[in-house]
Amino acid sequence: MPLAIKVFEVVEPLSLEELALRLRGYGVLEVEEVEGREYEIGFRVEDLEIREGELRGVFEESFIASLSYRGEEVKVPVSVQTDFRFVERGDRTFLAVAAKKARANRVASRIAAAVSARKGAVIEAYLREEDLRRLYEERPGAVKVVVFTDVRLPDVDKLTLYGGQLAESGLYNEYLRLGRVWYAVFETEGGLVVGVARNCVITFFSRIDPEEAFEFVKEKIMPLIAAAASRS
Repeated sequence: MPLAIKVFEVVEPLSLEELALRLRGYGVLEVEEVEGREYEIGFRVEDLEIREGELRGVFEESFIASLSYRGEEVKVPVSVQTDFRFVERGDRTFLAVAAKKARANRVASRIAAAVSARKGAVIEAYLREEDLRRLYEERPGAVKVVVFTDVRLPDVDKLTLYGGQLAESGLYNEYLRLGRVWYAVFETEGGLVVGVARNCVITFFSRIDPEEAFEFVKEKIMPLIAAAASRS
């Protein structure tokens, strides 16, 4: 299964130590009984540590799921753990959540509520179109898919180019004229197949260790976000 990481920006001026202080012990739990046994359900933050210039932690969600077994509904407790990291890049702080978009948004929202009472303390990070294109345009042969949105054609929401078509630079340039690049899947110089969207959802289609995935996002994606913000 592909590994996904979504990046957010922390606009509240908080140090890693302050973030750790506000998140330590944070959670909302209640007890629910299933088959005569009590289980804690809700969410909590665990395993906080500041290491190598990052604040690392785990966001755990626990709930009771209803499953079907041979026509019978069975309730079972389930826990889902999501790794997250706060990373400082210059004067900016980013939050990286190792989950697909919907869960990453939910986790980031919970974390934002803990670190600040101000709405908008944690916001979605965005890449500029030209910065996303910089990730793959120098190596067109390594590109698998490019998706264009904001297409200026009647009844067309998006356009998609696939590997072989990208060799036709004329077609690629024509699509650039008609829309804006939103998402691209490409092979990195290190051989990883990665999908990057402008809303900073990064999907790793190659087998990769989570530590390596976080490092890729930290070294390749976050600097582009920070540079775009400084130019705006």
